[in-house]
Amino acid sequence: MTSLAGREATHQPLGLGVLGGAFNPPHLAHRRLAAVALERLPIAELRVIPAGDHPHKGDRDMAPAADRLAMCYLLFEGMPKVVIDDRELHRSGPCFTVDTLEELHASAPQRPLFFLIGSDNLPLLATWRSPERILALCTVVTYPRVGFPVTADVVQRVPLPADQRARLLANVLELPADAIAATDLRRRWRAGERDLAALSPNVRDYIAAHSLYR
Repeated sequence: MTSLAGREATHQPLGLGVLGGAFNPPHLAHRRLAAVALERLPIAELRVIPAGDHPHKGDRDMAPAADRLAMCYLLFEGMPKVVIDDRELHRSGPCFTVDTLEELHASAPQRPLFFLIGSDNLPLLATWRSPERILALCTVVTYPRVGFPVTADVVQRVPLPADQRARLLANVLELPADAIAATDLRRRWRAGERDLAALSPNVRDYIAAHSLYR
């Protein structure tokens, strides 16, 4: 992540990391990612923002918002620099990343924003609402997912201006690729598996106690 080097020397205020997602359910790869982001990015805080009405997911197989929020609190407990932010759960209609980033930017215009995105979503970024505005509001930081390498060829095919593609390629977290899929966790839970290593014990207990993913 060479493009982030030297920020401390510029006296720019520490930024805000943003990790959004359905968190359906939240799992240990999310917690590991949060720890790496807090260690390596010039941020003072990481906001975990569960999605409300996700424009790309709809309501398919989605646990209730209150349950996904509660599971996020459980997963990230003990990480004082992680803040669970429920703003998207209170919006009516579809929630778009650009709207959330606009709100965060308006609340502290001088604070840099770092938005975390999985490499599986990187080729789709140009299909999101106002992708160029997203890239103007924040530094998009990609984290690797298994099967979706972040290479110059992949980024070159993203239909965005060349300078923005260069920024995407420069800002990639170097960590083992995440192979955990929430879809697979839900499928295995329905099949009767309960000792799922990718779920923290408190999240597993919550799912069982609230009869989720039946």
